[in-house]
Amino acid sequence: MLHVRRAVVALALAGTGCAAPLLTRDGQVVFSEGGARGASMLTANGVELLDRNDVPTPVLRRSVNEPWRPATGFLLPADGVWRETSTPSAAEGQGLLLVLRTSDVLVPTWGGEVLVRIDAIVPSSAFPAVAGSVRAPLRLAVIIDGDSSALSELADAALDNLGERDRVTLIDADRGRTVVPMLPGTHRTLLRGAVERLAQPRRPAPRRLAESLELARRWVTAPAADASAPHSAAVAPQEPERQVLVISDGAGVAQAGPRLGAALGALRAAGVAVTAAAPPPVDAEALAPFGGAPIAAGSPGDRADAVAELVPPPGDVALRDVAISISSVPAPARVLEISGGSPSLSLDADHLWLGDLYAGEARTEVARVALPVWVAGEPLELTITAHYRDAQSGAPLTASTTLRGLYSADVADIASARHGDVIAYASALAMVRRLDRAFAGSAVDRLGGLRPVVARQARSLGAMAKLHHDAALGTQAEVLGTLLGAIEE
Repeated sequence: MLHVRRAVVALALAGTGCAAPLLTRDGQVVFSEGGARGASMLTANGVELLDRNDVPTPVLRRSVNEPWRPATGFLLPADGVWRETSTPSAAEGQGLLLVLRTSDVLVPTWGGEVLVRIDAIVPSSAFPAVAGSVRAPLRLAVIIDGDSSALSELADAALDNLGERDRVTLIDADRGRTVVPMLPGTHRTLLRGAVERLAQPRRPAPRRLAESLELARRWVTAPAADASAPHSAAVAPQEPERQVLVISDGAGVAQAGPRLGAALGALRAAGVAVTAAAPPPVDAEALAPFGGAPIAAGSPGDRADAVAELVPPPGDVALRDVAISISSVPAPARVLEISGGSPSLSLDADHLWLGDLYAGEARTEVARVALPVWVAGEPLELTITAHYRDAQSGAPLTASTTLRGLYSADVADIASARHGDVIAYASALAMVRRLDRAFAGSAVDRLGGLRPVVARQARSLGAMAKLHHDAALGTQAEVLGTLLGAIEE
């Protein structure tokens, strides 16, 4: 009888020209007229509808102490699939290149927000005086065998000095699976966030250290594919060093048995250096099957320092006191959240502090920026400026560019024009809790409503990459898909 009633309701709706109703997570039934549906919206209750004829009411703040609240949830195209990608804008200064991408070119008149991806690159070739300090690139696999915060501290020490030409993958020995595929060292914040997620207590499972070592061997010995990296003027080509770092609490080593020796033999036969490290109270005896000199002595700080020596900085310090400011016309633009670094606020602009950068270093971060209420059809100018000093001379330097957009009151146009590549990277950071509040439906402690959206996004990016022969989009799709399969809620 229930099926008959549903059929009658569906026929009645079809006769009136209405689209099929949707049931939201808070129990509301939402109807929209056929063809009038404008955009989807990710809210705390899941994905809901926003008609293109409805203009959201701005949320007025009466005090600077009030938290900023968006007028809507996170906007998606009506079918939840992004089809547009960003056009990078470059700001070149002496010894520094900023590559900037935004999630939006159409800005809501009711006061919305935009995600800004910032790639800060310090080309080695711009510093002849320190050219001799630039080390060879690294292909590194980090295997996490355990789930304690002490393990993540050791992994962070290995990731802290990555350069633009380095490539790193992260493997979970608890499940014998890749968590993050081979990525440029620019994505340090994403890699560290994934390590932190792995370090959280999880359901017990048999360790698969031997399988993880075999997986690491395939990653570090595979031919390099660097199309996804932001390119600077390259130094002379160098053969990369290949390393595997196993950070273990000892349990996976004990469970691996004779298969461990075979996996280690295959790595060494391929010319891959293997190092094992463990936090206290694990000692060298627990890591004896690795041979050599495992990092398993001294205080936690001593062990972290020893791990850091495996991945020295890419070169000498080239730039000091690097800070990036974000301002806008109309004003003010406010940085609500940043994936890495330290943000600070001032009257005319907000700032992201990156500190000292080495020759050959690069950083990729995402800023979540709130924009003011303004008038449809009027332009937006978002100015990104880097202030820094040359490490040799101490001279103050700047690099700046302006990103342009347009205010709009049409939610359908705004949603369909959003850039899937920038949102994809923000999605990856949200999954590893580096952008906790960028997506209203993520609920911070779990993926929640974000997971199905990210899964669809990964599929659409993969299709776009094949259509446009874009290796960078393909890499982002792979990152999203791999994280979805490896990060547990």
